[in-house]
Amino acid sequence: MILRDRAARALLASTALLGIGMGVYLLALGQLLFRFTGGPAAFALILTLQGIGAICVLPFSGPLVDVLDSRHVYVLCSVLRAVVVCGVAVMALADVPGAVPLIGVGVVLLAVFDNVQRAALFKFTAWHVDAGHRARLNGLLNVAIQAGALSGMALLGVMLLWTSLPVALFVDGLVSLASAALMIAARPTGAEPRRPLTGTVLRAALPGTFRDWNGMFRRYRGEGVVLAMVVLCAADFVFQASLSTLVVPLVNENYGGRGQYVSVFEGVFALGMVASSLFLRYTVRQRLLPLWAALQAAAPLVLTATDAPPLQMAAVFVAGAANLNSVTWLITTLQEHAGAEEKGKMASVRLLSIGVGTVALMPLIGHATAVSLGTGFLTVSAVAVAFTVLSVVVAARYRPRDPSADLPLPGERTSPVPS
Repeated sequence: MILRDRAARALLASTALLGIGMGVYLLALGQLLFRFTGGPAAFALILTLQGIGAICVLPFSGPLVDVLDSRHVYVLCSVLRAVVVCGVAVMALADVPGAVPLIGVGVVLLAVFDNVQRAALFKFTAWHVDAGHRARLNGLLNVAIQAGALSGMALLGVMLLWTSLPVALFVDGLVSLASAALMIAARPTGAEPRRPLTGTVLRAALPGTFRDWNGMFRRYRGEGVVLAMVVLCAADFVFQASLSTLVVPLVNENYGGRGQYVSVFEGVFALGMVASSLFLRYTVRQRLLPLWAALQAAAPLVLTATDAPPLQMAAVFVAGAANLNSVTWLITTLQEHAGAEEKGKMASVRLLSIGVGTVALMPLIGHATAVSLGTGFLTVSAVAVAFTVLSVVVAARYRPRDPSADLPLPGERTSPVPS
């Protein structure tokens, strides 16, 4: 059983704590920016900057993670995240003039650390979890994040009864440090490809990065369906980000601006993911991928077609369940498809797609929402429909990779990687 594995337990607990921090951070940041600017456009812009940060770092994060210990990288990113979040809290607490641009800088740094950490998580799971348990663990990791986010949202609601949004961000920083401590204590079995970080390795980093990426793209150049899967990874993230962006004006317009309803909507989405996790062995299927994409496309239509809270909550719940099934299948399949020394780079390609999708689509959604809330939801649905069409192609055409593809290409030199 997967929970008997000490490394898996530590990873789940650490991820849950990060989820708590994310729940506090996203809601607190969204409300801070709404308070500073009076509209949702700033939050959409911040998410766009987050995507830009991801795009800048991801060409280098995958090769970096591939040659380093994934657990050490994960821990360092948690510590650096705590430092930056506390810096944002200080700016908000001191009411620094021009705080919004400075917060944008902090968000870019957080995107850098977050995406390097996600690449490390991808590699750690691929190397230290049995292949038969990998889909289950990927589902549980997403549930841990969402359950943690649900707890973080509830925690934020309680904290705001006696303290302020900046103080809540300080709590998020402490949670990130606790997450790092859990992974420090983990002792995974087995070795993973890595090299000592010597001066020689650093001097060869840039040419080595280009060489590694070239070798990977040569392997996958005839597999357009894999590229389509990578693009679909952006769909799941953009959908979540869009709901987080639109839920604040939705509550402001239909629920009297009562902040607790923001937590309720985000919590219902997380509950949908948690409930769906109980059935992953039946629902994480290639042929069901278009269904999960279509359900996400339908949810914004329900949110704009009715003001009835039960129907709106049901739509968000179903969207959360569909989102988990889609992202679990995509992550697990990409982990299995990547070559032995390409786990980190495959994670980077996936996260790069998320960054590009965020930069390309979030300004469009922010602009549409500035026209009207209904226009914003219709735009999200239209984007999701386009991704649904792509998911039909993936479900029909993807075939698992032949393990012999891990053999070197003709004329390609390989060398053992010391562990």
